[in-house]
Amino acid sequence: MRTPMHARTHLLGLALCIGLGASAQTGLLQGEYFWDTDPGTGNGSALVAVDGTFGQALEQVMVATGSLPAPGTHRLYLRVQDDDGAWGPAFGTVVDVLPGSLLLPDITVSEGEYFWDTDPGEGNGAPLLAFDGNFDAALEAVRLETATLPAPGTHTLGLRVMDVNGNWSGVFRVVVDVLPGTVTFPAIHVNAAEYWVDTDPGEGNATPMLAADGNFGSAVEAIRGGAIPVPVFAGNQVLWMRAQDDDGDWGPPFGIVVNIDTTIAGTVSVPQADAAPAVQIGPNPTTAAQGITIQLSAASGARVRILDIRGRVLLDHPLSSTDPVHLSLEGYAAGTYPVGIIQGDRQWWSPVVVR
Repeated sequence: MRTPMHARTHLLGLALCIGLGASAQTGLLQGEYFWDTDPGTGNGSALVAVDGTFGQALEQVMVATGSLPAPGTHRLYLRVQDDDGAWGPAFGTVVDVLPGSLLLPDITVSEGEYFWDTDPGEGNGAPLLAFDGNFDAALEAVRLETATLPAPGTHTLGLRVMDVNGNWSGVFRVVVDVLPGTVTFPAIHVNAAEYWVDTDPGEGNATPMLAADGNFGSAVEAIRGGAIPVPVFAGNQVLWMRAQDDDGDWGPPFGIVVNIDTTIAGTVSVPQADAAPAVQIGPNPTTAAQGITIQLSAASGARVRILDIRGRVLLDHPLSSTDPVHLSLEGYAAGTYPVGIIQGDRQWWSPVVVR
């Protein structure tokens, strides 16, 4: 039977049930397809399982039509491989590719939801959250809240997403074993930090860094170094840094390229952290539209300075009195910003989160 395929079609959905012999496993390992001419077993274009995995003897698959053959009558072939690595015979069907432009819509995820065991119906599940805070891509990294897990035991977690046209996808299900006990999330703090140039001396063996406020006690810390690690050479070098958490585990190193000048005479002083006047900064977290308000107990000659993650000064504003000072953060992207109160050679820094 001839199957017409309009050139505007994006995905062709098919259901496959391939006989692989009495001794074969019932699960499928992978699938492939090709047009007209057989390229050889394993050399076709990959089939995609609708549910994201080949795990059953009967699978619904998708064929991408981004590169259809020329308009006219063609034969589409499909074959699958079982759990033992044996390929089944090719299954063919006649497809009539109609002329016209191939138009692929922009596919983005509008929202997502999840549920445990029983499907409450489209739109009635618990909302999924995008890792980057916004559903705006066809492929999204999502997270779900685990504060209200089901009872300990084996459960089925169902997830689905909705596109920008309000159409819900099929349900993707996975079996989850919920273990007994309370789910707890440890408080994350920085315990120590270190830095070095070029060659890693090993965790804990580099030059220690100091917390700008004199104490490592937060998840986000403004840190400073002292002397340049030795040996050091003039020119472009890679300066590396890493931090350690409360459990003694070191994080991955972060490196930046610096240009070191060894001809400078004398030393470069590093301001010492000192006790600042009583400071109130809020709200924290805040939004760019809401901004922050700063109030000091003594503000003679003080300034407030806001930096970005690269240390660039975004705002430098005088604080001439103890009256509250409101600072607008319009145009600031979501993230964490070091906010410093500077009085002469004394500095006090605190991270402010903008959502």
